[in-house]
Amino acid sequence: MKMNDIVKEASFRDFGLGNLGSELDRDDDEGQGFKQASMFDQLGKVLDSQGNPKPVNTVVTDDGKEHKVTADQARMLRMFATTEKVKPIVRTQFIKDIQTSNGLVDFLDIKDYHEMPKMFMQKYLG
Repeated sequence: MKMNDIVKEASFRDFGLGNLGSELDRDDDEGQGFKQASMFDQLGKVLDSQGNPKPVNTVVTDDGKEHKVTADQARMLRMFATTEKVKPIVRTQFIKDIQTSNGLVDFLDIKDYHEMPKMFMQKYLG
């Protein structure tokens, strides 16, 4: 006699739990209300593609606008989004802000990426 004859395979599929806990299967960046991929992830793709023949050099904000981003700008923006030197609420607000063109362009308009921390401090710590 086979095990399948003893116990129906379907009964083990979800152990009788139905969809209980299925909300935990989502990635952390889902559910934040973003229309596009999170800016953090898009900036990561810019950085990850730098050695490629056709590197990614644009990101798309939630309002559907495409923006050119250098690897240095992407690195700096990701640093702001992950720094432990500011309160979590400040990081969260920054992440929400750069998801839109208005918030992102403020940083991308700065020609020297070394000057970006000054803008961050003025907007979020001033």
